[in-house]
Amino acid sequence: MNTFLFSKVIELKPIFEKALISESFSVIGKALVGMYYIDKEFAIKKSKELPLEVKNIIATPLTRIYIEEKDESEMAFIANNVLAGMYLNNNPKIQEIYKKAYEQIATSNNSKAIKNLVNDVVVKGNQYKQYNFDQVGISLLRQMVQKQKKVNLSNKFKNIEIIRTGIAKLIK
Repeated sequence: MNTFLFSKVIELKPIFEKALISESFSVIGKALVGMYYIDKEFAIKKSKELPLEVKNIIATPLTRIYIEEKDESEMAFIANNVLAGMYLNNNPKIQEIYKKAYEQIATSNNSKAIKNLVNDVVVKGNQYKQYNFDQVGISLLRQMVQKQKKVNLSNKFKNIEIIRTGIAKLIK
Protein backbone atom coordinates (compact mmCIF):
# COMPACT_ATOMS: atom_id res chain seq x y z
CA MET A 1 0.00 0.00 0.00
CA ASN A 2 1.46 3.37 -0.90
CA THR A 3 2.22 5.90 1.84
CA PHE A 4 -0.53 8.33 0.82
CA LEU A 5 -3.24 5.68 0.82
CA PHE A 6 -1.98 4.23 4.11
CA SER A 7 -2.12 7.66 5.80
CA LYS A 8 -5.68 8.17 4.51
CA VAL A 9 -6.76 4.78 5.91
CA ILE A 10 -5.16 5.55 9.28
CA GLU A 11 -7.05 8.87 9.36
CA LEU A 12 -10.30 6.86 9.30
CA LYS A 13 -9.51 5.00 12.52
CA PRO A 14 -10.78 7.75 14.89
CA ILE A 15 -13.93 8.06 12.80
CA PHE A 16 -14.61 4.33 13.11
CA GLU A 17 -13.80 4.40 16.84
CA LYS A 18 -16.36 7.17 17.33
CA ALA A 19 -18.92 5.27 15.23
CA LEU A 20 -18.53 2.25 17.52
CA ILE A 21 -20.35 4.15 20.28
CA SER A 22 -23.21 5.21 18.03
CA GLU A 23 -26.82 4.58 19.01
CA SER A 24 -27.40 3.16 15.53
CA PHE A 25 -26.66 -0.54 15.35
CA SER A 26 -26.21 -0.26 11.59
CA VAL A 27 -23.49 2.36 12.13
CA ILE A 28 -21.81 0.15 14.74
CA GLY A 29 -21.84 -2.83 12.36
CA LYS A 30 -20.37 -0.85 9.50
CA ALA A 31 -17.78 0.72 11.81
CA LEU A 32 -16.69 -2.72 13.02
CA VAL A 33 -16.20 -3.94 9.48
CA GLY A 34 -14.29 -0.77 8.54
CA MET A 35 -12.15 -1.01 11.66
CA TYR A 36 -11.50 -4.69 10.94
CA TYR A 37 -9.63 -3.73 7.79
CA ILE A 38 -7.57 -1.11 9.65
CA ASP A 39 -6.99 -2.78 13.02
CA LYS A 40 -8.23 -6.39 13.17
CA GLU A 41 -7.31 -7.02 16.80
CA PHE A 42 -9.12 -3.90 17.98
CA ALA A 43 -12.25 -4.69 15.94
CA ILE A 44 -12.42 -8.27 17.20
CA LYS A 45 -11.88 -7.15 20.80
CA LYS A 46 -14.68 -4.57 20.46
CA SER A 47 -17.03 -7.09 18.85
CA LYS A 48 -16.62 -9.46 21.79
CA GLU A 49 -17.49 -6.66 24.23
CA LEU A 50 -20.87 -6.00 22.62
CA PRO A 51 -24.02 -7.13 24.44
CA LEU A 52 -25.75 -10.13 22.85
CA GLU A 53 -28.77 -8.02 21.87
CA VAL A 54 -26.52 -5.74 19.82
CA LYS A 55 -24.56 -8.68 18.37
CA ASN A 56 -27.81 -10.26 17.18
CA ILE A 57 -28.85 -7.07 15.41
CA ILE A 58 -25.51 -6.72 13.61
CA ALA A 59 -25.05 -10.46 13.07
CA THR A 60 -24.08 -10.20 9.40
CA PRO A 61 -21.01 -7.96 9.76
CA LEU A 62 -19.95 -9.87 12.87
CA THR A 63 -20.37 -13.19 11.09
CA ARG A 64 -18.26 -11.89 8.20
CA ILE A 65 -15.47 -11.00 10.64
CA TYR A 66 -15.70 -14.23 12.63
CA ILE A 67 -15.74 -16.37 9.48
CA GLU A 68 -12.73 -14.58 7.99
CA GLU A 69 -10.88 -15.03 11.27
CA LYS A 70 -12.04 -18.66 11.65
CA ASP A 71 -12.94 -17.71 15.22
CA GLU A 72 -14.07 -20.98 16.82
CA SER A 73 -15.08 -19.18 20.01
CA GLU A 74 -17.89 -17.41 18.13
CA MET A 75 -19.28 -20.45 16.30
CA ALA A 76 -22.20 -20.84 18.71
CA PHE A 77 -23.23 -17.23 18.09
CA ILE A 78 -22.88 -17.60 14.33
CA ALA A 79 -24.94 -20.80 14.37
CA ASN A 80 -27.97 -18.89 15.61
CA ASN A 81 -27.96 -16.74 12.47
CA VAL A 82 -26.94 -19.14 9.70
CA LEU A 83 -30.38 -20.04 8.37
CA ALA A 84 -31.63 -16.48 8.29
CA GLY A 85 -28.50 -15.45 6.40
CA MET A 86 -28.69 -18.33 3.93
CA TYR A 87 -32.41 -18.27 3.19
CA LEU A 88 -34.05 -15.09 4.44
CA ASN A 89 -31.63 -12.68 2.83
CA ASN A 90 -31.80 -11.63 -0.82
CA ASN A 91 -28.15 -10.56 -1.09
CA PRO A 92 -26.09 -13.34 -2.76
CA LYS A 93 -22.85 -12.15 -1.13
CA ILE A 94 -24.38 -12.37 2.34
CA GLN A 95 -25.86 -15.77 1.50
CA GLU A 96 -22.34 -16.94 0.57
CA ILE A 97 -20.94 -15.75 3.91
CA TYR A 98 -23.57 -17.77 5.74
CA LYS A 99 -23.04 -20.82 3.53
CA LYS A 100 -19.38 -20.71 4.56
CA ALA A 101 -20.51 -20.46 8.17
CA TYR A 102 -22.78 -23.49 7.71
CA GLU A 103 -19.87 -25.47 6.25
CA GLN A 104 -17.55 -24.49 9.10
CA ILE A 105 -20.11 -25.45 11.72
CA ALA A 106 -21.11 -28.68 9.96
CA THR A 107 -17.51 -29.90 9.97
CA SER A 108 -16.58 -28.54 13.39
CA ASN A 109 -16.09 -30.22 16.75
CA ASN A 110 -18.13 -27.49 18.43
CA SER A 111 -21.17 -29.29 19.87
CA LYS A 112 -22.74 -26.07 21.16
CA ALA A 113 -22.62 -24.49 17.70
CA ILE A 114 -24.02 -27.66 16.14
CA LYS A 115 -26.79 -27.77 18.73
CA ASN A 116 -27.65 -24.08 18.11
CA LEU A 117 -27.78 -24.63 14.35
CA VAL A 118 -29.84 -27.83 14.68
CA ASN A 119 -32.29 -26.11 17.05
CA ASP A 120 -32.68 -23.23 14.59
CA VAL A 121 -33.26 -25.66 11.71
CA VAL A 122 -35.95 -27.46 13.72
CA VAL A 123 -37.68 -24.23 14.76
CA LYS A 124 -37.64 -22.74 11.26
CA GLY A 125 -38.46 -26.09 9.64
CA ASN A 126 -41.60 -26.37 11.75
CA GLN A 127 -42.41 -22.66 11.47
CA TYR A 128 -42.23 -22.72 7.66
CA LYS A 129 -43.49 -26.27 7.13
CA GLN A 130 -46.25 -24.98 4.85
CA TYR A 131 -43.46 -23.90 2.45
CA ASN A 132 -41.71 -27.30 2.76
CA PHE A 133 -38.85 -25.76 4.72
CA ASP A 134 -38.95 -28.80 6.97
CA GLN A 135 -37.67 -30.79 3.96
CA VAL A 136 -34.90 -28.24 3.40
CA GLY A 137 -34.02 -28.57 7.09
CA ILE A 138 -33.93 -32.37 6.91
CA SER A 139 -31.64 -32.15 3.89
CA LEU A 140 -29.30 -29.69 5.64
CA LEU A 141 -29.16 -31.88 8.73
CA ARG A 142 -28.50 -35.04 6.72
CA GLN A 143 -25.63 -33.23 5.00
CA MET A 144 -24.28 -32.32 8.42
CA VAL A 145 -24.38 -35.97 9.50
CA GLN A 146 -22.38 -36.94 6.39
CA LYS A 147 -19.86 -34.16 7.01
CA GLN A 148 -19.44 -35.24 10.63
CA LYS A 149 -18.88 -38.84 9.55
CA LYS A 150 -16.02 -37.72 7.29
CA VAL A 151 -14.12 -35.78 9.96
CA ASN A 152 -12.13 -37.31 12.77
CA LEU A 153 -13.14 -35.22 15.79
CA SER A 154 -13.51 -35.99 19.47
CA ASN A 155 -17.20 -34.94 19.57
CA LYS A 156 -18.13 -36.64 16.30
CA PHE A 157 -20.59 -39.18 17.75
CA LYS A 158 -22.13 -36.67 20.14
CA ASN A 159 -22.60 -34.22 17.26
CA ILE A 160 -24.17 -36.86 15.02
CA GLU A 161 -26.62 -37.72 17.80
CA ILE A 162 -27.55 -34.03 18.21
CA ILE A 163 -28.16 -33.75 14.47
CA ARG A 164 -30.16 -36.99 14.24
CA THR A 165 -32.37 -35.85 17.11
CA GLY A 166 -33.08 -32.69 15.10
CA ILE A 167 -33.96 -34.76 12.04
CA ALA A 168 -36.36 -36.84 14.13
CA LYS A 169 -38.08 -33.67 15.37
CA LEU A 170 -38.65 -32.53 11.79
CA ILE A 171 -39.87 -35.90 10.55
CA LYS A 172 -42.59 -36.38 13.19
